[in-house]
Amino acid sequence: MRTLHPKTAETRKRKLLQAVIYHYVRTNKAVGSQVIVDKYNFGLSSATIRNLLVELEKEGYLIQPHTSAGRIPTDKGYRFYVDSLLEVQSLAGAEEEKIKKEYSARTKELEGLMISTSHMLSSLSHYTGMVLSPRLDKSLLRRLQLISLGGNQILVVVVSQTGLIRHRVVTLDRPIESGRLAIISNTLNERLAGLPLSEVRTQILHHIEAAQQEQVEAFALAKELMREAFDLRSNESELYVDGRENIFSFPETNDFGQLTGLLKVFEEKNLLASVLEKAMRKEGLSVKIGAENQRPELRGVSLVSSTYKMGENTVGALGIMGPRRMEYGRMIALVEGVTRIVNQMLSKINAYE
Repeated sequence: MRTLHPKTAETRKRKLLQAVIYHYVRTNKAVGSQVIVDKYNFGLSSATIRNLLVELEKEGYLIQPHTSAGRIPTDKGYRFYVDSLLEVQSLAGAEEEKIKKEYSARTKELEGLMISTSHMLSSLSHYTGMVLSPRLDKSLLRRLQLISLGGNQILVVVVSQTGLIRHRVVTLDRPIESGRLAIISNTLNERLAGLPLSEVRTQILHHIEAAQQEQVEAFALAKELMREAFDLRSNESELYVDGRENIFSFPETNDFGQLTGLLKVFEEKNLLASVLEKAMRKEGLSVKIGAENQRPELRGVSLVSSTYKMGENTVGALGIMGPRRMEYGRMIALVEGVTRIVNQMLSKINAYE
């Protein structure tokens, strides 16, 4: 009886595992030995295939939901499948053109780019698209606008050099004339434009102390204004999410506990933001499958994410949340393709004066 070389036997088993996962991803049906014999040209008998499937199950790559059923991948199986993708599928030309067309009208504001990106990731994957914006405190101040809303209320518009716009309505102790607002705006813009927003609060206080006596009253009001408008201690990064409703179509959401956990993550955006912030620690593409996610609420899904840059600096992350049974090759290609386009768009935004 001929004995296969161990390396040949291992290669055959790994190819079989790829076929099982590929078929399951496509059909959402457990895969049995006869399916492999009928649809894939392995040149092996059903009995041989069955024995190899048993070995793969013992090694933790597959599980058999029911005794009489075929087998489905485990998280370990999906991990092997992702790691063994020798050539990631390129983003289809039509999809890339669609993405660029969607972005073409929204290249001047970072917020528009973030919204478009989360929408594109969701609509093309049919899962949930996510984007973590650059941290506001890392941006440079381009200009500041103070607009009277009447009475004691003032609208503060902070525009960063990356195009990020932040609005805040601040209520003062007493009204301030439009002329005074113009003086304050002009003075602050002259002295603070180009500084990191994280430094602006400190610099405003410094300039207030150095102001001439006749400007003290106006700058005292500016002081109240800036304490709120430049409070960067919370929500430093904004999370944009699109396609939340798609989670109801995930196979995992048949489990009430899993669905409840996912809904909790969406309700508390900081939980999801923290996941993407962790992904930023490792530059480039990241694929987290099921139990590889540290948060228990996410252990029934997979996350494909990537970091994006502004110049040479990694400033944010974007990605897709979907079922473990996803087309990983296409999702990886989509995330990497969108990341390339976002990098290009950010370069354009950064070039605007």
